[in-house]
This record gives sequence, C-alpha cells and structure tokens, in this order.
Amino acid sequence: MADRISSIFLILSTVSVIFSCEINQKKIIENSSFLPRASGENREMIIVMDSSKFQNQIGRSLVNIYGSFVQSLPQPEPKFDLRYIRPRKFNNILRHAKNIVMAFTLEGKSLDSEILRKNFNTESLEKIKNDPSFFYFIRRDQYAKGQVILYLFSRTDEELNKKIVENSEVITKLFEDEVIKRVNTEIFNKMENNISDKILDDHKVNLKIPYGYDLAKSLPEENGNFFWLRQLEPDFEKNIFVYYEDFREKQLEDFYDVFNQNPPDIKKVRDIITRKFLKDSEKSSVYMTIQDIFPIDSRKINYKGFSAVESKGLWKLSDISAGGPFHSLIFYDSQAERVYYVEGYVYAPGLKKRDLMQEIFSILWTFEI
Repeated sequence: MADRISSIFLILSTVSVIFSCEINQKKIIENSSFLPRASGENREMIIVMDSSKFQNQIGRSLVNIYGSFVQSLPQPEPKFDLRYIRPRKFNNILRHAKNIVMAFTLEGKSLDSEILRKNFNTESLEKIKNDPSFFYFIRRDQYAKGQVILYLFSRTDEELNKKIVENSEVITKLFEDEVIKRVNTEIFNKMENNISDKILDDHKVNLKIPYGYDLAKSLPEENGNFFWLRQLEPDFEKNIFVYYEDFREKQLEDFYDVFNQNPPDIKKVRDIITRKFLKDSEKSSVYMTIQDIFPIDSRKINYKGFSAVESKGLWKLSDISAGGPFHSLIFYDSQAERVYYVEGYVYAPGLKKRDLMQEIFSILWTFEI
C-alpha cells in the first residue's frame, strides 16, 4: 500500500498538470494576498460532477468515502458534510468553499461534463486518455485562500470509480490533513502560555494549551504524577488529563500488558487512573469508566519516535449520569523508563461532537517530553 501511494505521489509530482482555459484565463491570481478567504466550515465539502455520474457508482463511492461516519462517537456524524452541486450551478459564491471535489470522465457527453472538460486543455486531455495512472490532481488557493480542490478524472466511469475505491485512504487523507492544519491555526492562535509554563515546571512535559482552558488539578511527581485541564462552556466541556509513572514501579504490569496485547486493551489501565483522579467531587464512589457496549478502537502507532497505543472510545460515569467520546495515547519512554497516559474527552449532551474531538486530537498531538 505504501509503495503504491508513493508511486502515485511521484507520478503527480513530476507531471505538470495543464489545467487550461478557465483556470489559466481567470489567471489564478499570482499574488494570493488578493484572494478572498475560503468560506464555510472546516469539514464542509462540495462535490461538483455530472448529475448522472453522481447518482451512479462514482457518486456513491465518493459519498461512502467522505460521508462515512466518524468512529467512536455516541451518535452518527459524517467525516465531511457533503453538498452536491451541478457544474452549471457552481457559481462564484460556491467557488470559495474550503473543500471541493470535481469528478470528470472522458466518456461524459452532457452539458455538465462539457463544462468540466473546459478545465483541461488538449494536452491534459490526451494524457488522461493515454495514461490511466494519472487520475487526480490537487490545487490549493485556486479561488480562495485556505482552499483545497481535488480534481478526479479518467477515461471511463468504471475506471475512475475503481481508482477512487482503490485510493480511498489517499484522497481522504488529503482533506483530513488540511482540516488538521486549519484547526491548529484556529485554536493555537491564542494560547494559555502561563499554564503551559507551569506544567513544564511541575511535570517536565510540553503541551500547547489553547485560550480558555483552566488548570483544574496539578499533582507533581511527589504527589501523584497527574494534571488535568478543562474548558467549561455553558453547553459543553472539553478536558485533557495526563498521568505518568516510572516503569520500574509497582502496578506497571497493567501498562506492560497494554503494549503486548493484540489488539491493545487500555480499559484496566484507564480505570486505575480515573478511579484515583477523576472521581465525583460530591460522590467519591462515582468515577469515570468506559462504556462496555461499544468496543474501543485501539491501534499501535509510532508517536514521535515512541512505541504507543492510540485509542478512541466512549466514556461514562459509573452511575451512568454522563458520558461522551474520548481519545487517548499511551506510550513508553525507554530512556527515562517512564510510561505516559494522555487523554482528551468531551462532555456535550445533545450536541454534535465531531468538531470538538478534532480540537482534542490537535491538542493531544502537541504533547512532548
């Protein structure tokens, strides 16, 4: 899979796509400072293609890929909020969307297909005809700053659909990476540097903390090896907590088991931490645990050079009075002989949680020792 992805990127990087006419005539403004900002939400996506193709296999494949549900959320939420637009309706307002997919095949003969064909000059159309490996191209900031447009093309509908399905991970990651960049820019524009400094002093770790978070608890090594951050809003709350412990000490058999199980199981380790540090302040018998009716999605990854386990799942209070999604990392620093557990979770009853968890992901991935 990695070799195939690499070869695709190599092909695309050596090919100068020759989008013509409309793109070149409208002359993609050379000085991007004159472009308007891309509009819409980070996960809104416009699909532009012939209506007959959208209703058939190509459209279904794109909807299945970009509209599939995000894992480990308590309610169904799609990866992207999709909107289909016919090429003749793709006006100047819609052109400023952040995420756009345009799909076209040479066998299309309708007016909509002819409109899309004008995006390609004779040379590029010949390349599509003669080189089946050449099936997509990306343009950034074409009509607006912060915009990504994915052009998908091939000789026939069947051929393009096959390419889309075979490379679903690639064409999804293109937009996922852009979402991460946008969210990082938004949430880290203003930060709680004083809290970050205190965490560094108390716990010798680095974590970027967006504006609005409070340090709910900080227990340095001699008191507990734990800290907890919260952002409390009227309708929801976001939380980050970190626990660490020397690998040589007692109880670490549980941590050791996490790395040696397949698939990894973090429930026992997480319960040890939450029973100790995340109890109800008024009812000590109530603590945070994991919802067993939904499986935890855990996988082994490399986190900044460390062997790690990434997990996504659903949490609940032991009296079932609250719950929501969580995202965690557990990794081992062999040099310091220390294990770290880093988690973010959300409580947002009645609200969508996809975008809140996207922010949690961005914060977790700034953690460094």
